[in-house]
Amino acid sequence: MICKRLVICTLICVGLSFPVFSQTKGKIVDTKQQPIEDATVVMQLPDSTCLDATISAADGTFTLESEPEDYLLIVQHLLYQTRLVKGQARDAGIITLESKDYNLEEVVIKGERPLVKVEDGRLDYNLSVLSEKQVVNNTYEAIAKLPGIQENNGALSLAGANSLTIVINGKPTTMTSEQLETLLRNTPVSHVEKAEVMYSAPPEFHVRGAVINVVIKRSDDYSFQGELSSYYQNKYFSSGGANGNFRLSTPKITLDVMYGVENMKTMEYTDLFSKHTLRDRAYEITQKEKLSSQSWMHNVRTALEYNINEKNHLNVTYTGNFTPDGHNRSMADGSFQHSNLDKFTDNKMHNIALLYSSGLCLELGGDYTRYTSDNNQTMFSRLADNSENEYTLTGGQRIDRYSVFADQKHNLVNNWGIGYGVSYRYAKDFDFQTYGNVSGNIKPENIDARLGEQTTNFYFSLNKNWPSGTSFSISATGEYYTIGSYHKWAFYPQASLTCMKSPKHIFQLSLSTDKTYPSYWDMQSSVTYLNGYSELQGTPGLRPMTNYNLNGIYILKQKYIFGLFYMHTSDYFAQSPYQATDRLALIYKNTNWNYMRMIGTNIILPFSIGDWYDTRLTLVGMQARQKCDSFFDVPFDRKKWMFVGTLDNTFKIGKKLSFELTGNIQTPFIQGTLDLASAFNLTVGMKWKFAKDKCSLTARCSDIFNCSMPDMKVRFKGQYLDMNTGFYTRTVSLNFTYRFGGYKKQEVKGVDTSRFRR
Repeated sequence: MICKRLVICTLICVGLSFPVFSQTKGKIVDTKQQPIEDATVVMQLPDSTCLDATISAADGTFTLESEPEDYLLIVQHLLYQTRLVKGQARDAGIITLESKDYNLEEVVIKGERPLVKVEDGRLDYNLSVLSEKQVVNNTYEAIAKLPGIQENNGALSLAGANSLTIVINGKPTTMTSEQLETLLRNTPVSHVEKAEVMYSAPPEFHVRGAVINVVIKRSDDYSFQGELSSYYQNKYFSSGGANGNFRLSTPKITLDVMYGVENMKTMEYTDLFSKHTLRDRAYEITQKEKLSSQSWMHNVRTALEYNINEKNHLNVTYTGNFTPDGHNRSMADGSFQHSNLDKFTDNKMHNIALLYSSGLCLELGGDYTRYTSDNNQTMFSRLADNSENEYTLTGGQRIDRYSVFADQKHNLVNNWGIGYGVSYRYAKDFDFQTYGNVSGNIKPENIDARLGEQTTNFYFSLNKNWPSGTSFSISATGEYYTIGSYHKWAFYPQASLTCMKSPKHIFQLSLSTDKTYPSYWDMQSSVTYLNGYSELQGTPGLRPMTNYNLNGIYILKQKYIFGLFYMHTSDYFAQSPYQATDRLALIYKNTNWNYMRMIGTNIILPFSIGDWYDTRLTLVGMQARQKCDSFFDVPFDRKKWMFVGTLDNTFKIGKKLSFELTGNIQTPFIQGTLDLASAFNLTVGMKWKFAKDKCSLTARCSDIFNCSMPDMKVRFKGQYLDMNTGFYTRTVSLNFTYRFGGYKKQEVKGVDTSRFRR
């Protein structure tokens, strides 16, 4: 690679002695229309005089500084046949290379794409390449297929990390994780350049802990492309939706527009048995509950990127999410009570973000989110003694969140670098609920609460890169946090060291610290009645939890990943059930634990046979210790080992058809006083491309055996509870996608007006 770069640098130096007019651009792809990286492109005049040379980028594009009237391009790559291209235009267009095999008697050597690349401490994955064979339909599903990533009930986790944050283009957002997930589910994989996985996020991301940075492609040419998709899903109920994405780009401006609509219907079923001890008497309570929901969701996103010049860029993005006229219904029937709860909701979210990137390595930006939620509830329950409880409730939430930041980097001599920056976030929250028509044993608590939250961060970072690929970074972030009367200074160190003995042997060690704050509603002194037996209580004074994460990974041959991790979380909070000792009520409440500690290892082993079979085995083993001295009157200190195994298989038949078979198994685990049984998930899928790869059809059946949700039970210090929620989890889905575009601006010969001017 070093020799190749020296040759290219020599060619460029030679080319500097010839006239430079403008730029010549193009793109290099293989016969499957996949981009080819690190292809050498040499420009010559018809008399074989060398003008310029370059190497193609990860997306296959290249740029040459010269634009003669007639030229010859020599395109070379170790794994492809050399091609000569004659050109007369600034746009060299798409150049297709055919692969070649190296025959050494009876041995055939073929190139293989690395699973992961390591750069500046980041694990870089090309989503387009990884999802080529997989049954995925959007960016979120592609991220869920990354090595070490696991999805559980809509939440993504990274093996060996306490928490995981997703950011776009390395910048923070005031959108929630659920709102960001909705955006990624409506973003095509073709719009993403790569996904960067980091166990310790750099401070300029303004998030801490493990992070996945989704890098959106930047266009610098004339083009128009789009994607239309629709899906059908059956998970007890049938639901579906449609989505449209459009991108118009010029060298100066790129405009992205997205709109999606979904009709969502869900059903959850819970089978509960409670042996509730009250005043030395045990009451056996059985209950079956159905929770159904129905709503329409509308998603809108418009992004405008303006290239002021080659080094200065301005981005403005608007994202909207609207769920009007949502309806949730809970019907509980059992030996203790019969109840009906209807909840009508109307949610709206608006987010606008602004980012300016300068050629001086300075970035300025900010965003604003406005979230409103209105809900009206009616509940009626009849208890076993024929007494009745009834109420109506009107409530809602109003949140305004503002965020601004400034980041500055300086590249010093010998590949040293420093960075510093500051960010400020302000959130204003208004929560309210008013009870009416109350009767029976209901204790209404009206709420009219306002919270103001401020977070100020400032950081300094130092990094160093060596030509061998070894790098390290270290940073310190100071934070001043205030909410209500709570004020807290905090200090967050971060460090990452990557040692690259060779591309076949890479070691990485990272340390990160973070704080996780509870939701605004969880910190209110509210009581929400879920039915005649269960209730949800708020926790005033709930403290944020502090996370410490130490990770070490070894990457062999850019494919096999071996990791060790240690996690310690102080003031960990989680919602666990508790059988009240003063009345027959099952209470769900977030409480702060002393700590939650995990230590373990993870292994990722990919394997392939030819071009038709790929598999990846992921193994995770860890021990957890959970301690809480103030969980009502049942303090706990518990330990448990857990093992998780995932086998992801992809079978490809020809160039157009691929199949997926994925199995996941998890051994029993604990959460506070809860014991979680083992869980298993088997998923099959199919993807078919047709109409010159402009159309694709995918079909998937996930959780075939309805075993992905573990049974839960409590057998702890007089608490006795069984809960089974493993119903209606099997999901069948169909997705159709049509891609169009590829428009390129035609070169038009201009009229010579040079002699018209005075």
